[in-house]
Amino acid sequence: MQCKINKNNYIIPAIAALIIVIFHNLDINWYLKNIIIPFTVLILTNIALYEDNKYINKKAYFMLLPITLILISDVIVKIDESNKFLNVFVLYILISVFLFLLVNKNYKISFNNIPLMFKLFPDKIISNLKYLKPKITKEKNKKIVNVLLGLVIGAFISVIILVLLMSADDYFEAFLSRFEFSIDLDIGNIILYIISFITIFSISLNVYKNKDIKMKEESYKKIDNTLIITVLSVINFVFVLFLISEISKICGNFLKLPEGYIYSGYAREGFFQLLFVTLINFSIIAFLMYKTKSASGNKTVKNLILLLIMFSIILIFNSYYRMYLYINRFGFTVLRMQVILFLTMEIVLFSVIVKKILFGLKNDGVILLSVMTLFYIINLYLCNNWFINLISS
Repeated sequence: MQCKINKNNYIIPAIAALIIVIFHNLDINWYLKNIIIPFTVLILTNIALYEDNKYINKKAYFMLLPITLILISDVIVKIDESNKFLNVFVLYILISVFLFLLVNKNYKISFNNIPLMFKLFPDKIISNLKYLKPKITKEKNKKIVNVLLGLVIGAFISVIILVLLMSADDYFEAFLSRFEFSIDLDIGNIILYIISFITIFSISLNVYKNKDIKMKEESYKKIDNTLIITVLSVINFVFVLFLISEISKICGNFLKLPEGYIYSGYAREGFFQLLFVTLINFSIIAFLMYKTKSASGNKTVKNLILLLIMFSIILIFNSYYRMYLYINRFGFTVLRMQVILFLTMEIVLFSVIVKKILFGLKNDGVILLSVMTLFYIINLYLCNNWFINLISS
């Protein structure tokens, strides 16, 4: 695709890179100068470059609300270091979606289009450098060569003349000695400026290149239904065994297993096990729902998926109960609050998929992304020591 570059494509990224360097050298909050400023500059740069585009999609500006809430989270409430670095990843995803929506009204949020975010960065960051080469005609090229040659010759002759004049006139030598020619160049700032400019320039160029990109057609894997039914049956059987075990635990231990479970330790350790198990379940269900047609074409597969979702929700409520016992004895902490939020988000996500299975659902990609973004923002603002101390007092 032939990419039309005008002076704004160079000037605006150049100014943006300069702003990043200036703020980087200020004695201010680390999060402000290393995360808020760079991402904000990146967003404003692309808005400035494409605001007059006739294909601009103003609905994309709604994406700026969650992006802004994540950007300013550390300013409003102090977030921990892990969330600061996780914010970079989340912001990259949301800003990529925002930029695609901004210039492409046909952009659709779906599992098939997830790889598109990597078309903005780091894709073509090296090959885009060819657009930095100025277009010079033969006549202009000749003038530039003559100017450079004249500067070299003039500088050489001028040095000889200056040396001779300074030797001939002490007063002139004393006069020139008052001028201190010193260049204090910070190599780190130069490197930061170059990297910032190239990154912003390349991303803005990739946004333009992909403004007419066609969304990928829904592609499905052909997997034998017998294989899917067998796999789901085995997995669901494992959860049947787990359910029997849990019923025995709360109903008089009719399985006659050892007693003396410590719920506090089990709840804390069990969360990470639960996280992994439910992620496996969600991945299996999402794969079957979005990469195969088995759920819509086979009633048995659909029922087994619904059964797996039911077991997953039972597992979530089981964890709720354990965490309730743990919190009731030891109180809230950031980690325990995050457990509750994550479990709640999983219930909502599973509910969305259940609705899709039973009644059909349009724009479910948007809904799933919105749910995960919402709970991530809630995590940033509620799962911190300030809020925990507030509700515990």
